[in-house]
Order: sequence, then C-alpha cells, then structure tokens
Amino acid sequence: MHETTKVILILVVSVVCTSQPGSLLAWGDSLHVDPTGGSDDNQGTEDKPLRTLYRAAVIVNQSGKAAPGTIRLAPGIYNLDRPVVFQNTGVYTKDNRLTISAQHQPDDPGWKPSLMPTILSTESPKISGTYSIKVNMSHVSISGLRFLGNPSLGNYHAVITRTGVGHRDLLIAQCVFIGDKNGLDINCPVIGIGDELIVDHCVFLNCHASAVFWDGFNGTVGKGNAMRYCIIYGGHIAGVWTCQTSEDFVFRNNVVANCKFAWMRKPGDRQKYTMRNCVVTNCHALSGYGRESGPFRRTGENVRFVRDNVIEDGEVSLEQNRNAQNYFQLEKGSLGSDLGAGLFAKPQ
Repeated sequence: MHETTKVILILVVSVVCTSQPGSLLAWGDSLHVDPTGGSDDNQGTEDKPLRTLYRAAVIVNQSGKAAPGTIRLAPGIYNLDRPVVFQNTGVYTKDNRLTISAQHQPDDPGWKPSLMPTILSTESPKISGTYSIKVNMSHVSISGLRFLGNPSLGNYHAVITRTGVGHRDLLIAQCVFIGDKNGLDINCPVIGIGDELIVDHCVFLNCHASAVFWDGFNGTVGKGNAMRYCIIYGGHIAGVWTCQTSEDFVFRNNVVANCKFAWMRKPGDRQKYTMRNCVVTNCHALSGYGRESGPFRRTGENVRFVRDNVIEDGEVSLEQNRNAQNYFQLEKGSLGSDLGAGLFAKPQ
C-alpha cells in the first residue's frame, strides 16, 4: 500500500473512532446533562449536552481512568426507570474525585429552588426495593439535587445507596429529599456501608428514615461518618439510623423535628454518641431499636447520648412560600434557625 494511502486511512479511522456518540474523548473536566435540550448522541459538552444521567454514567464507567470529573445537571426533571450505577474502576482519591452536581448550586448568586434538578424514580418495585443512584466506588460527591420518591405503593425506595464492600468517602451535600408515603414514598434517602459517609447541609421531608449508616465492611465498625447541618422533618421512622457505627460519628448542628424516633439503632448496639448544637423536638421518642422491617421498641437506660447544647422543647417552622429562596427551609426566626442547618453552606 502506498504511504500516502496509509496516512489517509489512519486519519479516516481516527476521525470515525473519535466522532462516535458519547465518545470517551468527551470525558475530561466535566460532562453536561440536560433532560430537555440534550441528546445521548451528543458528546456531553456544555453546548452539546447529554440527555440522560444513564449515558453520563456509561461514559464515566467505561473511561477506565480516574480523571477529576464533574457531571453537571441542568434544571429539569430526570425520570429514572432503573437505577443509575457509578462504578468506575479507576483509582480515585479525596482530591481526585467524581462529582455529580447541579449546574446551579444553592450558594450561587441568583439561585432559587426551581433551578434544582429533580430526580424522580419510576422503577418497578422488586423484592429488594427500588433505587435511584447506586455508588459502587470511592471518592464521590453528590450535591445540589432534589430527589422525589417512587409512586409505586408498597415499595422500599432508597435514593442514594453505597453497599459495596471496600468503598469509602461519599459526600452528599446540599440536597433535598421530599417523600410522601401516599404518593411518592421514600423509605431511605441515603444508605451506606462502611467508612466516611458524610451527609452535609441536606433537607429530609416526610421520609421514613433520613440517613442510614449501615454496618462496616464484613461486620466491622464504620468509621469517619458524619451528619451535620441537616433538617430532618416528619420522619415516619427515624431522624438518623446507625448500625455498628463508631463513636467517632459526628452529629452536629442538625434540626430533627416531628419524627417517630429521633435516632434509631441496630439491636444490641450501645455506642455512646454525641449530639452537639442540635434541636431535637416533638419526636415520639429520642431513640429506639430497629431492624430492616422497621422499629420495634425504645432503647433502655443502658443506651445514652452525650448532649452538648441540645434543645428538646419547642416548635420548628418551615417556609411554605414556593417563591421564597428558603422554601422548605427553616423560617426566619424559627427554633433552630441560628444553627446554620439547611441547604445553604454560606450564611444568607
């Protein structure tokens, strides 16, 4: 074959391979997703976004590298009829991580609740329940998103799960989880096995249990976990649920109101946890024991908490004006409004 012909052939093959829909060459600093203006035949750039979170996950999972990356979600409704699974096998680190975030974050100038991407699950329920996002990898952040439940009655919908052995460092920040047990039920917004599950500046409304810090790896104690600056309102089961979680668990600057139990434990767990700078009010009981099927009794005197500046009496009020920037946040002047709990990491 003539040398010139070889060169032309190589160039043609190169162009064809790099111009395929969703080419891995599009995976650089960020992938953009827009449920109304995007297409999964696009490259995922800002001017040519993808349409679905599924396609973004495929590109991330197939990249085989741990390049720092962000999946940016434009405002709109993301209908998930099956779980979105992230399982890139690249070696990520705390500083070299995967971030799944809203295009507009709550602390951005001009932000308003209507700009939050809304994740809706319509997956058919199975024996194991339904899921929105499964994180089967370490060093992941999810921020600025609003999650609704699943309309199938009787399901055990969990929104964000991390159940694989050996994974760590999952940050859930500035997200809203809104449940309705008669319509869009959320059984468990966040559930994670192992170490370093951090839930920060999130709002949980009318869910069964806000965050479940499940067992450690192979029955070991989970370490480095935290829940801070969160609002948990109307929990049908519990505000927070710990299972074999180390006593280094950080629980501070949270508002827990109108829940059945403020805190749920795995039967037999007697760790002494600390509540610091919190409001815990109008709950049926402070703590109880529960299994996967739900709570079954209060804990006894042998289970104690260290209370450091905890208010346990009074009413919590949420903003009901849909046009307000702090819609479904604590009303100005409400009990607990001085704790910094809610979506905004920066003082408003």
